[in-house]
Amino acid sequence: MNENNIGDLLLESLNSRIHGLTKTKTSMLKESCVWCLTKCEHSNGVMIESLFCDRYGCYRVVWDEDSINLKDIFRAYNSDDAIEFGAEAIALLLIKEHTPYTAIERAVKGTGIDYWLGYKSNNPNILFSKTDARLELTGILEEKGTNTIKNRIKKKMKQTEASNRTFPVYISVIEFSRPKAETIMKNANN
Repeated sequence: MNENNIGDLLLESLNSRIHGLTKTKTSMLKESCVWCLTKCEHSNGVMIESLFCDRYGCYRVVWDEDSINLKDIFRAYNSDDAIEFGAEAIALLLIKEHTPYTAIERAVKGTGIDYWLGYKSNNPNILFSKTDARLELTGILEEKGTNTIKNRIKKKMKQTEASNRTFPVYISVIEFSRPKAETIMKNANN
């Protein structure tokens, strides 16, 4: 992979400019992400390869080690919840890094998405404008057999059809064993 966007994804930065998250939820997302990465025997500063809408990049995933107690995290989470929440942390940081959007509200079931996105520069009290977007995300601890990034993207493309009449959608899949992220963008009604 061409490493042309080397930078840091700071898990602590989930606390800033993501209007759809509370301080408590950001802590849970950060802990879940650390659970996934350390479960796959990665340490603080591990590199994650990213393909974001045809742009390749590589990022270091960094967390404040003083705020993490690995023994407590491994008692508090399991693969059922940590993988999805850990993927959520990475996907939200990549959206913040690559787009003019941020998560502004958790979507309700039946919409086929996880978050409604709004412009970072907008007032957080104004929910949507005509050019906002959606986000659907998922995580994989380790690609095996048919459980691959490509297959998950296909499945999520179909799932997002429930709200296709509205805004474009970003679909993000995060894999933790060989840390990589793939995010595509699909316009509404496509």
